[in-house]
Amino acid sequence: MEESSKRRKTENENEDKIDRLSPLPDTLLCHILSFLPTKTFVSTMTLVSRRYRHLWKHLQSFNFYYDYNPILGANSENFKRFAVFVNAVLTQRHSIDVRKMRLSCGYFKSQPEDPHAYLYDSWVRSGARFTEMSVDAWIRIAAGPLLEEMNLALFTSEDHGFRLPLAVLSCPKLLSLSLCGEIVVELAQSSAISLPSLKTLKLDIGNVDVNSVDILLSSCPILETLELAFSPISLAKLRVPSTLKSLKLTVENDIGACLEIDAPDLKYLSLTRITFANDAAVGNLHNVKEAYLDVFSTPENENESVDPLLILLQALTGIKRLVLRCYTAKTLVDGQPIINFSNIHFPEFHHLLHLELILPTFDTFLYGVLQKCPMLQALIIQNDKDTSPNESDLEVKPSTVPNCLVSHLSYMHIKGYQGDSSEMEFASYVLQNGLVLKKMIISGVLLDQKKKWEKYRCLSKFSNMPRGSAVCQVTFD
Repeated sequence: MEESSKRRKTENENEDKIDRLSPLPDTLLCHILSFLPTKTFVSTMTLVSRRYRHLWKHLQSFNFYYDYNPILGANSENFKRFAVFVNAVLTQRHSIDVRKMRLSCGYFKSQPEDPHAYLYDSWVRSGARFTEMSVDAWIRIAAGPLLEEMNLALFTSEDHGFRLPLAVLSCPKLLSLSLCGEIVVELAQSSAISLPSLKTLKLDIGNVDVNSVDILLSSCPILETLELAFSPISLAKLRVPSTLKSLKLTVENDIGACLEIDAPDLKYLSLTRITFANDAAVGNLHNVKEAYLDVFSTPENENESVDPLLILLQALTGIKRLVLRCYTAKTLVDGQPIINFSNIHFPEFHHLLHLELILPTFDTFLYGVLQKCPMLQALIIQNDKDTSPNESDLEVKPSTVPNCLVSHLSYMHIKGYQGDSSEMEFASYVLQNGLVLKKMIISGVLLDQKKKWEKYRCLSKFSNMPRGSAVCQVTFD
């Protein structure tokens, strides 16, 4: 019995030692190992077996990563060692075609403490120039007719950044392009760019000319996923392709961008600090199921009508999940002299299940929300702590109980609770009329800062409020 057990153990150990990689063809091995960083692939596989010693030379997918850390200061020598490795791999490969290229690196110019600063600056400038030339050469090598994916993350403390070679923007088979860091994209109408196969574009490149981005997007006829995070130099018009299925636009400064959108296949929409020049800027968005809106009001259009925003919301009436962030909510509330949902003709959302509002203050606006969302299941409200509560017209409520309270709303969360009468009144209304409400959460910094007797008084008020649902729980976070 004991010998049999030892025999089985030995057989299992032998099975574990079987080389399961050797029977695989080189093409499949290269595909599997291409998911590793190229340095790991090259340095590791040369030690495993003679067969794998030169396997890396057949690679068509590369992942070069240089650990850029500006805290360490100038790192010219470290980058030169990295450059020697990249050059060796790219020059010794057997195939001239590159299908995938991921390149992450950077160069930092530290401040000299040496009194002979001009010598230091000269050395640093030469290092920066070497970095720029090396990166430019590697990108141009990858930008060929078979390139399918390019991911660049380039960082520098220099003001001008890395200039993207236009050859990248004319790769016929490029499916995915991601640019992050200090990368300069400057395009003119005459630029010879064409990306007929591009489906995914992600840009996070800081200061940029919106006109250049607009020209780039016009060269992507089948683009499906677009993510832009940038700081426009000036307010300009941005048109997005009608083929999009997912769109995320984030303007990172107060200049904003004027969006024109007509995307019938779009399902996901996220806008931050975006504005609209006119009513015609918003087209077909009836397939959008999830949206995050933070529409930015620029100095040029602060006094204009709120109609463009309302047209955007009307185009989203098929939506199921909606977040209206602070700027949007302020436009809706402050855009009319009378804060009343029916007066601003807010659209009905017959399919909306989840709604989050970040408001400047509680108001009768919220009662209209409930009337306009008959299928609503979850409502999250955040009160802007920097705005004093509006005490006017707090008693104005719908003449009939909203349908969502009667049969659908099961969850409500009030964030940033300040304890003013408008919040208390609205919470009481929902508790009393919410027949299927299961949970209400009240959370806020101000609640935690109150004196104990005030907090106890607040808890007592909520505990004594009549409830339409016997199973509803009120919790304080």
